[in-house]
Amino acid sequence: MFTTYEEVVQFMKQQKNRVYSLDNFKSYMQDRNNPQYQLPCIHIGGTNGKGSTTNYVKEVLRVAGYNVATFTSPPLYSRLDIIRINNICIDDDTMVRLVNRHIDDWLQYELSMFEIEVCVAIYYFLENNVDVAIFEVGLGGTLDATNIIKPIIAVNTNIGLDHMEYLGDTYAKIAYNKGGIIKEGIDYITGETKEECVAIFKQLCNQHRSRLIQMQPIRNIIDGENVSYTYRGYDVILQTPALYQVKNSAMAMEILLYIKEKGYFTFTKQQLLQGLYQAKWEGRFEIIHQSPLIIIDGAHNPEGMEAFIEGAKKYQNCKIIFSAFKDKNTDSMIEYLLRLSKDITICEFDHPRALTIDSFASNALVKTEKSYRKAIDNAMSNKGTILITGSLYFISVVRSYILEKKGESTFK
Repeated sequence: MFTTYEEVVQFMKQQKNRVYSLDNFKSYMQDRNNPQYQLPCIHIGGTNGKGSTTNYVKEVLRVAGYNVATFTSPPLYSRLDIIRINNICIDDDTMVRLVNRHIDDWLQYELSMFEIEVCVAIYYFLENNVDVAIFEVGLGGTLDATNIIKPIIAVNTNIGLDHMEYLGDTYAKIAYNKGGIIKEGIDYITGETKEECVAIFKQLCNQHRSRLIQMQPIRNIIDGENVSYTYRGYDVILQTPALYQVKNSAMAMEILLYIKEKGYFTFTKQQLLQGLYQAKWEGRFEIIHQSPLIIIDGAHNPEGMEAFIEGAKKYQNCKIIFSAFKDKNTDSMIEYLLRLSKDITICEFDHPRALTIDSFASNALVKTEKSYRKAIDNAMSNKGTILITGSLYFISVVRSYILEKKGESTFK
């Protein structure tokens, strides 16, 4: 029996990180009469933007007065981050209590760490009688632990060439894997437009007697400190300069209008627009400091980096600090960054999968500085904009460091 959350963390670290089969998890849930089926759910997958889309949907429903749960990954600070109700993370004591209650069964069924976290989320959300739970897919779709749920609508934001070692090396193969969350008679919304991906989605929807819904055109996009656009007759203003959030928020609107039209939930036009405006997603094109202007963004693959660059073009005299996992296509991401600025510094951060600067030592196009703390300190003399981007794990440690420094008299 665990007495502290720290003990739970150590236990979780000893479990398998991920498994690429849902057989054990399905058996565990079936032997308990599938409690997850009692939970009204929305399932959101895709290569990029699924966390932001989840956040926009959550905020609108929360503004409308609903009790909204979210399961998102990866965490920004603690594993508790991924399980929330109305923006509030699950607390230490509740996590300890739920783990103690079910640990023997989890060990018997040999559940992975991520499956255990999904299981905790389901029990926690049911305990609190939430009105809806929004689950973000962790990796892929078919074999992801979140695919245990039965949603009222399933969603794909887009398809990119990421995690190819697990999901396939073509857009079509990745689309097939991500389309694995399509279920019998449950409609599927996608923002993807690549023909080979849409063809896969149509095939899977036909097999499951589901309707494929594609996003409508987004019109009147205006770039600026608060981006705005028109979608399905709604004039939307977002409280962010991130141009890529136009598509993510429009995808959220498509989801919201669907569940309203189907009678699952209701909200007014004012609540819709207010929720979209006030939604904030930490670590995604987040202005973390004003003078100098510092923007952090977890663009962790080439498609995400391309979208980040599109939104950052409005800023002048940019200094960029970058780091990512070594198994990512860092060369491609740096090529995108070089379109924006020639002042790029590559750093390291403490993670087993983090890149090392040794591989960039011979690259005359970028600078290297092992310590991200020193790179940030050095960048403070820049008179323009500091852009810090890469892995979300990198962004999490950078964000903590900057917020900590903001309390110092020399950094205000």
